[in-house]
Amino acid sequence: MAIAHSNTRTEVPDGALLVSCGGEKKYVDLNSLNAVPVQGSVVNGKGEKSDIDIHGVPLADVIKGAGFDPNNAAAVKVTADDEFSAELSGDEVNEAGKAYLVGEDDGSMRLVVFGDSNAKRNVRNVVSVEISLK
Repeated sequence: MAIAHSNTRTEVPDGALLVSCGGEKKYVDLNSLNAVPVQGSVVNGKGEKSDIDIHGVPLADVIKGAGFDPNNAAAVKVTADDEFSAELSGDEVNEAGKAYLVGEDDGSMRLVVFGDSNAKRNVRNVVSVEISLK
């Protein structure tokens, strides 16, 4: 079973992210996007608060970097290399200070969503972003 599952995983080049919309797929070089300070707190399922103070890229800017318009998004699904995913509404993606991709020490990317009562949408090892249009 594990072998079959590994064949369905999305593979992306190092430093890149696969962004898809309406059947069109593009790779985004994350190093080509402007990182901004990302500061705030997230809360896990146990109610424990973690402070974040790092640089990252707003999720809307990642979508723009792929040549898509985040304002046309009804929903955005962010998926990890193990197929774990989280969904954000288009409004959340476009809300300033809400959703970011931040770099981890191992070079992978993590989705950070501020304002959730449980940080389940803080997806680690992000490899793809899928946009559903309005």
